[in-house]
Amino acid sequence: MANMLPRCPVCGKPMKVIQLRCDDDGVTVSGYFDAPAFAYLDEEDTKFIMMFLRTKGNLKEMERLTGIGYFALRGRLDKVLEKMGLTPIESDSEESESGDVFKLLKEKKITVEEAISLLKKQRRGEEDGRTSE
Repeated sequence: MANMLPRCPVCGKPMKVIQLRCDDDGVTVSGYFDAPAFAYLDEEDTKFIMMFLRTKGNLKEMERLTGIGYFALRGRLDKVLEKMGLTPIESDSEESESGDVFKLLKEKKITVEEAISLLKKQRRGEEDGRTSE
């Protein structure tokens, strides 16, 4: 399978896939298709993610296997998440993220649906706080 080219080599903006073809029967489908998040990763990043999955997300185990320090691995994971356009889900980040919903939306780190969900959660939390006072 050929590697996808998700960014324009001239301007660096995301490219769109406009045609899919089956080599077995010649069927072609045309349209606009978004490249999957994994298409933004180079071979080295893909190997990193494969090891991450094989260790079930255990960075300490990856540290043991690779000899690369834990914090270097975390930094690498953060860079891979950024390349994929993903934001980490952190246990106590919900409150801080909901305060920055519009910033996250503007930076395209979350979708409109995720922004609405965060705002609803924030509103419910505020309403729960008022009723218990």
